[in-house]
Amino acid sequence: MNGKNGILRFLLLMILIYLHIDVITCDNVKKSVENDNREDNGDNDDSNVDSLDIPSDNETNNITCTRRQNSQMHEITAAKHKQFPFMAAIMSKQNEYLCSGSVVSNGLILTTATCTLLPTGYVLLNTTKGKNDETSVVLQVRKSEKYPTYTGSENDKNVGLLYTDKHNNSIASKIKLTNMSSVSSIVDFEGIGFGLNADVGQVKELQYVGMEHRSHYEPAEAMHAYFDCVETKVSTCYRDTGGPVIVNNELVGIVTKGQDDCTKEISSTYAINKKMADILPTFAFKAWLDEKIRKNEEQEQVSLATYPIKPDLRENIYKLTKSSEPLCHPPSLSVVIIMFVNLLLLL
Repeated sequence: MNGKNGILRFLLLMILIYLHIDVITCDNVKKSVENDNREDNGDNDDSNVDSLDIPSDNETNNITCTRRQNSQMHEITAAKHKQFPFMAAIMSKQNEYLCSGSVVSNGLILTTATCTLLPTGYVLLNTTKGKNDETSVVLQVRKSEKYPTYTGSENDKNVGLLYTDKHNNSIASKIKLTNMSSVSSIVDFEGIGFGLNADVGQVKELQYVGMEHRSHYEPAEAMHAYFDCVETKVSTCYRDTGGPVIVNNELVGIVTKGQDDCTKEISSTYAINKKMADILPTFAFKAWLDEKIRKNEEQEQVSLATYPIKPDLRENIYKLTKSSEPLCHPPSLSVVIIMFVNLLLLL
């Protein structure tokens, strides 16, 4: 009898240890998933890296730099994954990078009219490279459309749309269009694109740069971006088109023409007045684009979050875990009772 009691005590101890370990394991798995959800849904605030406040001025006089407080100009910087979840890399049918675009609605990519005339094949979302990799989402291009009056002239409104496959709201956010009807209040902005300073043959990484706005006349249907008086040894140029120009997280224009000639080093002492890009302001095509978005969203079953809100992964994770096996299986009460009954039978 003493031997059986010893065995019973030993088995009871094993059951208690098993239950304790199983509960701890489930708690850890649950915490891990909750942490991942918070990171994917933007609970970790990345807004401090979206714009860099560099205390240098870009007021120039062809010889020396003077300084303006709170300038948003900054050197070309590599973007983090999901930092700009509205960005699209537009690819050819031969898997070559063509130009940048912005998600403005589910299945609707804003870019230049010039880009829509190229042999586009698909777009990549959720990527920081102008190439397909394990993190990117591929959406096939179904059709393209350019601004009605665009004929190819430099003075035309070089803007167009690509219509792609629809996607769920865990993949991308959309960029909000500014309501500005003039560019006179815009001092500086950030331009975003792939391979801004990449050499031929290099993988085109997603990058962004802070630039100064200069318009040659007012009212302006073209903005001109300059970079100057920032101390940097980062090669500086703008070898991309179609990408967004943003102010306060809103789309104020798209880059219609870049600048291929890179400057290897720039000083904060001497001004060089480096032109970076020509930009078509949003107000020049907003009425046309608003109508296209309205028609698209009439048929849209899944609405997207608006940047700076990050894509909502919570719904996607719920569906995955609901249709698959649970993350962990804590032992039920019936299982525990059966264990005790079996032990009693040993007596």
